[in-house]
Parts: sequence; structure tokens; C-alpha cells
Amino acid sequence: MNSVLRELVDLGGGLVTLGTARQVVPSWTLQQACRNGELVRALPEVFVAAHLVLGRPGAPVLSRLDPAMSRRAALAWAGGHGALSHLSALAVWGLHPEVLVTSCT
Repeated sequence: MNSVLRELVDLGGGLVTLGTARQVVPSWTLQQACRNGELVRALPEVFVAAHLVLGRPGAPVLSRLDPAMSRRAALAWAGGHGALSHLSALAVWGLHPEVLVTSCT
């Protein structure tokens, strides 16, 4: 991965948005990191380091992330125009246990 992009992902705790990446690297750099399997698109315009994606291949990426990372990805995707609610908000405040969501087969 490009060293500038890697530093940006590291500063973001494993997460980077397209808008942030475009401010410091050309778009082809982000595309190359995705093609190389170093970054994975979790939501539109939100990318996470591939090593953070766990679980079953084929399941949605967001459901294969640690609950805290999936909340961060959702908030990044909302771009300041959203908030956590219900069980997600309770988990942030330590009032509800975090549960990994798995799909049924």
C-alpha cells in the first residue's frame, strides 16, 4: 500500500473515507490498495484495512467487522449527519453487551 495512504489508514484506526483519501492521494492509489486486497469497502466511500475483516467470506463486510469498527464505519458513512441509536448507542455507553451479528443459513 502507498505509504501516505497507509499512514492515513493507521491514523484512522484502520478506517478511511474516500473524501479523506482524495485529499492526500490520487484515486488510483485507493483503487490499487483495494485490488491488492489491502483495503476493503465496508460501505459506499468507506474503506477498512483488510486484516480487520473477519468471519465468513461472502457475508457483508460490515457484519464481519468488530462491532465498534462497524459503528465507526456507519458514522463515517453518515458524514456527520447521523447518530447511533437503540442497542448500538447502549453498547457505546456500556449499557448493553456487544454482540456480533451473524447471518443464518
